[in-house]
Amino acid sequence: MKRILITLLVLFLNINLSFAQDADSILTKAISLIDKGELVEAENLMTKAIGEGVNTLALHHELAWVYYIQTDYDKAIKVLEPLCERADVTPDVYQLLGNAYDEKGQFNAAVSAYDKGLKKFPNSGCLYLEKGNISYKANRFEDAFFYYEKGIELDPEFSSNYYRASLLFFASTEMVWGAMYGELFMNLEKSERCKEMSKALFDCYFDQIKFNAGKAEVDFDNTIIVYSNSPERPNLFPESFRSAMTKACRGKRYLDLRTLVEIRKRFITEFYATYPDFDNVLFDYHKQLIQAGHFEAYNYWLFAYGALDQTNQWVKQNQSKWDSFLKWIEENPLQISQEKVFSRYTME
Repeated sequence: MKRILITLLVLFLNINLSFAQDADSILTKAISLIDKGELVEAENLMTKAIGEGVNTLALHHELAWVYYIQTDYDKAIKVLEPLCERADVTPDVYQLLGNAYDEKGQFNAAVSAYDKGLKKFPNSGCLYLEKGNISYKANRFEDAFFYYEKGIELDPEFSSNYYRASLLFFASTEMVWGAMYGELFMNLEKSERCKEMSKALFDCYFDQIKFNAGKAEVDFDNTIIVYSNSPERPNLFPESFRSAMTKACRGKRYLDLRTLVEIRKRFITEFYATYPDFDNVLFDYHKQLIQAGHFEAYNYWLFAYGALDQTNQWVKQNQSKWDSFLKWIEENPLQISQEKVFSRYTME
C-alpha cells in the first residue's frame, strides 16, 4: 500500500511539473504572437488553454492585455476583476484594470482600482505612476508631481515615474528637476524613450545656459517658484545648482557639446566644494565616472540625440574611449535603492 501511495505521489508530481511546463510554453508562445501583432491567434491560444484548466495569473493577465490593446475594455475588466481576489495577484493587475476603466472614461473606477492596488502593494511605482497620470489628465499638476515623486521615493528602480516627472518639470519654471529626473531615467531605462529624453536634456541645458557678451547667464530655476518652495518647506537645491553651474561656466564664451561636457565636469567640483551637505546619488555617480575616466564619453552618450552629428564625430575620433565606456557602464550602472534615492525632498 505504501509503495502504491509513493507511486501515485510521484505520478502526481510529474503531472504537475508537466502542467507547469505546458503553462510556461503556452505563455511564451502567446507573448510571441502578441509581439508579432497576431492578437486573434494569441487570444485563441490562451482561451483554449484556460478552458483546459491552465490557471496561471500570467496567462490571464496576458489575455486581458490582448483584450485591452484590441480596445475591448469590458472583456479585459471581466478577466482582471477576479484576479484581484487571488493570493498571487501582482500590482500590474490593478494597473491594467485601472487603465481599462480609464479608457472607458470611468475615472472614479480607475482611481479605485489603483487605490485598492496601493493598499495591497503600498510601494508600487507603477500604481503611483497611474495615479499621477490620472491627475495630469485632469490638469491637477501638483497632484501629478506628488504621485510621480512618491513613486520615485518608494520604488526608485521603477523608471517611468522619473520619465513622467521630468517631462512635466520641463514644462514648468523649474527645469532643474527635469534635468535631474531625466538623467536618472536615462541611467535606469534602455528603450526608445531614451532618444526623446536625450534630446529633451540637450534642449534643456542649451536653453538654460546662455552666453551674452562673453558672460554666462544660467537659469534652470525661475525666480517665481511654482512647485518646490513654500514658507513651510523651502528647497535650497535649485539655487545651489544654478550658482555652481554659473561658476562652472566662467571663462567659456559659447556653448557646444564639447564645452558643455567641460562645464558639467567643472560643475561637480564647484558643487561639492560649496555645498557638501547635499547627498546627491547622481552627482556621486558623476564623480565615479570622472575617476574612471569615462565622464566625457558618458556625456556624449547622454546628450547624443540632441547633437547626433557632434556625437558621431566624437565617437569616430574616440572609438576606443567609447567602447571602454560602454563596457564600464554595463558593469557599473548607477545604483539606486530606497536607501540611496534622489528626489526633491531628499535635496531640501
